[in-house]
Amino acid sequence: MIDTNETLLERLRHCDAHDAWKEFYDLYWGAILRYARKVGLSGHQAEDVLQETMMVLMRQLPEFRYDRAKGKFRNFLLTIVHRKAVAVLRRARRAAADPLAERDAVDEHRAVINAAAERRWRESVMEEALRNLKAHETIDARTWAVFQAYALELRPAGEVAEQFGLTTNAVYQIRNRMLRRLRTLAEEQLRDSGSPPDSDPA
Repeated sequence: MIDTNETLLERLRHCDAHDAWKEFYDLYWGAILRYARKVGLSGHQAEDVLQETMMVLMRQLPEFRYDRAKGKFRNFLLTIVHRKAVAVLRRARRAAADPLAERDAVDEHRAVINAAAERRWRESVMEEALRNLKAHETIDARTWAVFQAYALELRPAGEVAEQFGLTTNAVYQIRNRMLRRLRTLAEEQLRDSGSPPDSDPA
């Protein structure tokens, strides 16, 4: 994974920025889809949010100028994702003749990023980081299985150690090593334009 830093944002402004857009897409597509699913959208609807978000970004990012005094790039991105998710929800409810459609139209107009939206985004980023960690070429299946059993399924360390023929201390070490890597992956995505993450993603 790469940082969404000022260098990448600058590269996106160029007319021949195909490689930069690919890097940007690879960095964020998973988190955008996960966020859309967390607000209640189907897989197909989440794909719509991803496509519409990228279309807006392709129009706006070439003119985007990062200003630390005005907020973080993550907030800029999350605002777009959130509004597109609300818009897709509104369209779906209208199609189903849902009486809440009118309310959603107002919500879309004044969609703002609140604590719940921020939490969903952080959860989406962490889940995407977890997926990337599992798929990483340096993580073997046994290490992942130990980490999953102890850190994700919350099984007792002694039970996990016995199952995999390890010492309890070895189980602790695997957990700590994997959590450090997971934090690094998540922080790379939560960090924007070189700013440190504002809280521990774990």
